[in-house]
Amino acid sequence: MKLVKRQDGFLPALFLLMTLFLAACSADAPRIPYDALDFDLADAGSGEKLFNQSNNEAPACAACHSISGGSSGIGNSLAGIGGVAAERVAGQSAEEYLYWSIIRPGRHLVAGYANIMYAGYEDSLEAADIADLIAYLLSL
Repeated sequence: MKLVKRQDGFLPALFLLMTLFLAACSADAPRIPYDALDFDLADAGSGEKLFNQSNNEAPACAACHSISGGSSGIGNSLAGIGGVAAERVAGQSAEEYLYWSIIRPGRHLVAGYANIMYAGYEDSLEAADIADLIAYLLSL
């Protein structure tokens, strides 16, 4: 079998097409879409437990974030985060802002903080867990 090089640009065009396809896939949709969260059934008490303990090898939120108003030195304080989240991004509710902050932490960076938040919560939490955690954060 003899390989023949194509001179008509077919392979570069195919490569470009595949690169664009893969790039579109890398902006993957979340495993748990925002619409899957049921805030009517959310339990802030369960969210508080999730905030304070590690879950499926994911670190506890409390390991980096304080809720007292003072900075823990690693992450920003989450005291009053509900009001802040409601105003942070135009057109986004506090719930939606917190959702994206949990599952895609690099999407909304707070000035003065680097993108070092654990990025695996989407894989270690279920939809009910995320809704519970958001309910708790909104209660702060």
